[in-house]
Amino acid sequence: METNVLPSALLNAATAILALYSWLSLMFSWGKSSGLLADRGLRSLRYFTVQSNLFSGAVSLACVVAYLVLGSALPSWLLVLKLVATTAVMLTCIVVILVLVPAYDLKSMYMGSNLWMHLILPLMAALDCCLFQPVGTLPWQTTFLSILPSALYGIGYLRNILIHGAEENGVVYDFYHFLRWGSNKLAIIALVAFASTWGISLLLHTASRLLYHG
Repeated sequence: METNVLPSALLNAATAILALYSWLSLMFSWGKSSGLLADRGLRSLRYFTVQSNLFSGAVSLACVVAYLVLGSALPSWLLVLKLVATTAVMLTCIVVILVLVPAYDLKSMYMGSNLWMHLILPLMAALDCCLFQPVGTLPWQTTFLSILPSALYGIGYLRNILIHGAEENGVVYDFYHFLRWGSNKLAIIALVAFASTWGISLLLHTASRLLYHG
């Protein structure tokens, strides 16, 4: 393995391990993993936070394997996945800060696994993407692909709250509190979310172009 990829390989290995551990701690209630937006078992997978972090962890694992096999730069298709996955977890990080902390509280959003999934793991992914991955060499139009994870998740989420409302039979469907702005604003919220996602991806792409240490 070339010396200049070692920091990225180590960072990706740590991201993959910690993402899996954070999810397993939710699954089996290890340590202080309980709290708001932190369900046990497979039910934890309903949150975009968990889905995006597992996606990012899987991409990080793929990066480690690619480094071990190739010993050098990652193939372009894997760089695209790195950009898309990092955008997804950074969207989680920003939504928590701007939407969920005001809706709930600071402590519950950064307790146990939430601290890793809402803050530390997204920042680790962003650090790798901006400093150690040449995603800035990808065509800028690639950034539009980063909208796909949030778009697919958003379709399912909006469908549920339009059918069931914020809560039904003791099950909370609008755990992100989008209906507090009114159901007639959901289309606007979706457009803002997609535009924000693309903006995050474009910022990561630009930061990589400016800061990449190859």
